[in-house]
Amino acid sequence: MEKKKGKFIVIEGTDGSGKSVQTGLLKKYLAEKGYKIAGTNIKSKQVSLLEDYFEDKGYDVKTDDYPHYDTSVWGKLVGRILTGEFGDPLNISSYLTVLPYMIDEYWGSQQIKKWVNQGKLVISNRYFTSNVHQVAKLKGEEQIKYRDWLWKTGWDEMKILKPDLVIVLLVEPEVSMELVKKKAERNYVGGKGTDLVEKSSEHQQGAYDEYLRMIENDKTWVPINCCRKGKLLEINEINELVLEEIKKLEII
Repeated sequence: MEKKKGKFIVIEGTDGSGKSVQTGLLKKYLAEKGYKIAGTNIKSKQVSLLEDYFEDKGYDVKTDDYPHYDTSVWGKLVGRILTGEFGDPLNISSYLTVLPYMIDEYWGSQQIKKWVNQGKLVISNRYFTSNVHQVAKLKGEEQIKYRDWLWKTGWDEMKILKPDLVIVLLVEPEVSMELVKKKAERNYVGGKGTDLVEKSSEHQQGAYDEYLRMIENDKTWVPINCCRKGKLLEINEINELVLEEIKKLEII
């Protein structure tokens, strides 16, 4: 088979876009379809679905997941920040809290570059793109200055690899807050379902707005509206929408 050109796709999304009240039913559905179940949120499930889909098409698929809470010293530091070990993360300067994220993402991007150069298709659950949440912590002129610093520092100075496509799973903030309450236990939050950032409705609205701004200003960021009439779509419906966007890259 002719070697396919490597591509890098990121699955992004607002907090709460990943945990459905019908988690058990969705897992059962995916298992019956022969899909592997990886992770407990929609973004992780979309990565798993896409991995299977592309492997069936003959692609060599690699996946990643950020932050690396369990495998990177920097990812572990992110978890400590989010649980409030160093104070309320929403009150710590975005210039400081973003640093462990960026270092974790920088080192991860070095491996992703190798995979892409080898012709592999890389699909990541979150990435440097998730730092829209740091932008959302700020207001007015400070937000504008920080936004400019963040993307220039990451893409241009640190040379973090830019994705070919950023798929943003959008869930309305009020729905996100309800879904966040139902999150399963996760190691980095010490057995609690939510971190301090996820509990803030103001921050969730700010992050949602920042995702929309990125979608409007960068053609590689595309939205997937995951709600209809205030409720999440079924996982397979979301996956169909995701695949439609990826097909526009003309790699399948």
